[in-house]
Amino acid sequence: MHRRTICGWVLSAIVLTTIPAYAQQVAVANALAELTTLRSRVRSDDTRTRVGATHRVWSIALQQTDSSVKLMALDLMREPANSGSDHIRMPAVYAIAEIANSSSDQEVKTRALTTLAGPLRAEQVPIRDVAIDAVNSISRNGAGSLATAVVTALAEPIRSGNNGVRIPAINALVRAVVGRGNVAASQAAMDLLEEPLKSSAATGGMEVRMMAVLALERIGADVNDVGAKAKAMGMLRVFSGNGGWEAEARTRAQEGADAVQATIKN
Repeated sequence: MHRRTICGWVLSAIVLTTIPAYAQQVAVANALAELTTLRSRVRSDDTRTRVGATHRVWSIALQQTDSSVKLMALDLMREPANSGSDHIRMPAVYAIAEIANSSSDQEVKTRALTTLAGPLRAEQVPIRDVAIDAVNSISRNGAGSLATAVVTALAEPIRSGNNGVRIPAINALVRAVVGRGNVAASQAAMDLLEEPLKSSAATGGMEVRMMAVLALERIGADVNDVGAKAKAMGMLRVFSGNGGWEAEARTRAQEGADAVQATIKN
């Protein structure tokens, strides 16, 4: 075979493999450039401008697989997510969850969780519950290593004095750690449950305490570490002897401690 022909084939192969990579680099550069132009628009005082820009950022983040594009988009989403208007911040919260779930990159998912910090501590219950729903979605699509970041994100709503926030947050906390095999995250979740276990709210206090008891039991039974199980058992036994609790709650706490103990292998 003629040497010139062979060289031609080799050159063609190199060009064909190089073009897709080059095209991807160009696409990423264009996406980052457009996101840069949208920075001021997502902060605009004009609602139509702001909403349109937010949806464009959302679309760009989903169109590109490159993590740098998604990370920049999440940073831009922080502004609308922290808005005081539900018609701006609620779509932004769902956008943040969808962007996180469009990537397998743990950095993207973790950035999304930190971007939700504002909505998770907002004064209004509806946006906080929407943000907890977003955390649930990200957690469900994340690896066990993400559990610690999820627990950290849920700390503020778990400490809320509003039961409409605290109860769904406790449920999200259980989902974040059970079945994830992350002992550190499970223990951090137990620490967060200390406050709802001490709830003395006149309305809903017992409901919160009972839910916290069940959460502690489920986490303690699931965690694959004897020390962590002992921690859950000890906490439950302390509260089972709390004279300020209703008899039903004390009994349930003792049952929870017994259930955790039953999972310790001889």
